[in-house]
Amino acid sequence: MYGFVNYALELLVTKTFNEETWETIKKKADVAMEGSFLVRQIYEDEITYHLITAAVEVLQIPADAILELFGKTFFEFCQDSGYDKILQVLGATPRDFLQNLDGLHDHLGTLYPGMRSPSFRCTERPEDGALTVASKLHDTEVKVEILKTKEECDHVQFLITETSTSGRVCAPEMAEIETLSLEPKVSPATFCRVFPFHLMFDRELNIVQAGRTVSRLMPRVTRPGCKITDVLDTVRPHLEMTFANVLAHINTVYVLKTKPEEMVSAPDEDIASLRLKFEADYKLTQNLEVLTDKLQQTFRELDSEKQKTDRLLYSVLPISVATELRHQRPVPARRYDTVTLLFSGIVGFANYCARHTDHKGAMKIVRMLNDLYTAFDVLTDPKRNPNVYKVETVGDKYMAVSGLPEYEVGHAKHISLLALEMMDLSQTVTVDGEPVKINRHLSSRASPSVSTPEK
Repeated sequence: MYGFVNYALELLVTKTFNEETWETIKKKADVAMEGSFLVRQIYEDEITYHLITAAVEVLQIPADAILELFGKTFFEFCQDSGYDKILQVLGATPRDFLQNLDGLHDHLGTLYPGMRSPSFRCTERPEDGALTVASKLHDTEVKVEILKTKEECDHVQFLITETSTSGRVCAPEMAEIETLSLEPKVSPATFCRVFPFHLMFDRELNIVQAGRTVSRLMPRVTRPGCKITDVLDTVRPHLEMTFANVLAHINTVYVLKTKPEEMVSAPDEDIASLRLKFEADYKLTQNLEVLTDKLQQTFRELDSEKQKTDRLLYSVLPISVATELRHQRPVPARRYDTVTLLFSGIVGFANYCARHTDHKGAMKIVRMLNDLYTAFDVLTDPKRNPNVYKVETVGDKYMAVSGLPEYEVGHAKHISLLALEMMDLSQTVTVDGEPVKINRHLSSRASPSVSTPEK
């Protein structure tokens, strides 16, 4: 089983619970590995079964509930992995979606060699109409029940009943058309030359026409009375090859393979050479898939570190300046006619520090400054107060400005309101049981000012 199944289970546990719970589940399942499962690497099926069994015991949740949650997480994982567009075009209704799902699995089989995917098909019951599947893509609520297990028949049957049809799209009505002439518009010889790989058969599955290349590779198809089941076996879908089944699943892609006696012979040397080449290509593909997963993991880690850097950049610089620096654009110095500055300090801070020179006193001072400046930073948060910018803190001094880097007409008013809020907020921070007292100094620069980005 490919690692994307186990990785989706890991996402379910880590997002719903936490990393420690996932590590506990891995330990209980005897899965000794570091890091996350690689999406394109093949793991033993027993690992998945052991992880689910361990999850049932650790999480104290029934297996059915865990598998249902896993299905939702796996669907979101597929969307996040870039398959959202493909899933949307599989069908306008849940029924069409299920009918065309095998085609997607065939496509994924080229990306994940050796993957054994399930086959889906929908049938109708006269009493309640089409069976459908719950899907976020179609805005349809359904109820799913197991109708028959694999022990009762050759495949598992689900009864899927719609409980809400708000998103269902009705099938278009068949329109009557004029009867076309039965005379061929293209001669059979021309058709066989244009479509060299086609096969045409009647209701009894007798082959009535074959393309040139097919006739050359399988001469038996040209014999009278040859049926398509005599030369080809059905790989997908898992249905008996009958004309009625073909009509019932007309939108399903049929994958056929030649029977052993119909295979084109080749020299033993060519077969051995092809086998060695296939083994080498398969190993190279596996290594490439593992490297691709590692590269994607590195990109995710890089993106996470980039987000941390952006948060740090926007926390120390004005938004407009940080945005320019983030896009590696120069930030030239700017001239302002008037701005308003605020300087605040703690009354008696120097004397207080002189009285608390020991280790405990130093920690008390640090906690006081941290509590006070954290409260002030809330007031100068760009999202809360975009007209004020915190410049810096030095010791007990807190400096803020309004009117730059983006000019604001009411800069003096904004700084004055900030000073009043700081005075009220400082009363909530205490030192030795007494509220902290701060002094404030406002300076409105009437002379021109210049701002330059920090280096």
